[in-house]
Order: sequence, then C-alpha cells, then structure tokens
Amino acid sequence: MNLCVFPTPEDTARAAAQAFERTAGVAVAARGAFHVALSGGSTPKLMYRELRVLPGVPWENVHIYFSDERSVGPDSPESNYKLAHDELLAHVPVPEAQIHRMEGERRPLEDAARDYVALLPERLDVVLLGMGDDGHTASLFPGTAALTAGGRVAANWVPKLDTERLTFTYDEINAARERWLLVAGAGKANVLREVAAGEGDSPVARVQDPVWYLDEAAAGKLGQ
Repeated sequence: MNLCVFPTPEDTARAAAQAFERTAGVAVAARGAFHVALSGGSTPKLMYRELRVLPGVPWENVHIYFSDERSVGPDSPESNYKLAHDELLAHVPVPEAQIHRMEGERRPLEDAARDYVALLPERLDVVLLGMGDDGHTASLFPGTAALTAGGRVAANWVPKLDTERLTFTYDEINAARERWLLVAGAGKANVLREVAAGEGDSPVARVQDPVWYLDEAAAGKLGQ
C-alpha cells in the first residue's frame, strides 16, 4: 500500500491539498489541463478548505467532475456537489463551464449516468475518493449491482440506504492516472487492516494502486 500517514485529519487534508496543487501544476504544464473528480465526505471537506488558500493551483485550467452523487438536487444538503461548491468552488476562480456536476435529481437515474459519460474526458488525472466504515468507496457499496457494472458511470440501488445513487464504476476509477483515498478516524481502522492483509471483500480493495492519505487513527491497526 502506498501510505501517507499524518497525525490528524487536518494534517491529512493539508497534505492532500498540497499534492493537488503540485499535481495540477504538472498536468497543466504537460497537457494543458487538469481533470479531477471530487468526492463527498468529511476528510475531503477539510481538504477543500485547505485548497481555498493555496496560491499555486491553476484554477483556470482545472476541470471538475464528481466520482459519485446522491439522488438529490444541487441545493440539497446531502449533495456532494453542494459540499464541493460551498467549501471550495464558490471561493476559487475555476470557470463555471469547467464544473461538471452529476444530475442526481434526474429520473430515471440511468439517463443521468449515460449523459454524464458524455461530459467526461478521455482520461481523468486524479479521482479523489473516501471510504465508509463498511468499506464502500464512491457509491460502490457492498452487495450492490454496480460492483460488477461495465462502462464508466452507473446508477446503483443501495438497499441498506433505500436509495439510488450515481457512481463511477471500477473501470472509470482505475483508468485514471492517479487514485487518492482520503480516510480519517478510528472507525475506518478495521477495514484498512483487512485491505492491507488482503482479507475480506470490501469494495475499496478493488481500487487499483491508490495513494492512501490517512490520519494516525485510521492507520492505527495497520501491521497488526
């Protein structure tokens, strides 16, 4: 595992934000643009706040996407887009036309998944991901159909939440140049230990060669 471990969630978020700044600069210098998929969650939220104050992100050349979305509109407090907008996008000069949200309010959600594919670049530079206590990442939950879905984006029914979500597939996640998993908190430690040991069947384990940005609490059981 490619581990980057820091004392606190805030330290973890700051390091990931600095990596974002560096990687964006390299991508723009090499290819003229930086294509990144954002995530919801508490640790990415901290990262977004850190990104707001970094001076070196070439926002005019950044293109924003989302790795998953709840089946809500953009003004819902449950929306991953709203989180990213309120904590980051409303505070930085990324052109509005370069922000591509998933239309979680569309019905059927399969149509939103199909249309989102048309907005994606040939290859993303970075996909930001979080991880739940059950080992899910993006909206790839244990026991759900999207775990075996083809294509790039899927509508995924999640029985335990009694809801449907939009999500990148593994094909899309693993095709990106880099995958970053931002994980904090002792509640994630057991799943991380299983993933490191090659045990269990957590969805996150099928993300290929990610960089793990962890706080010490999340990393606390690694090596046990």
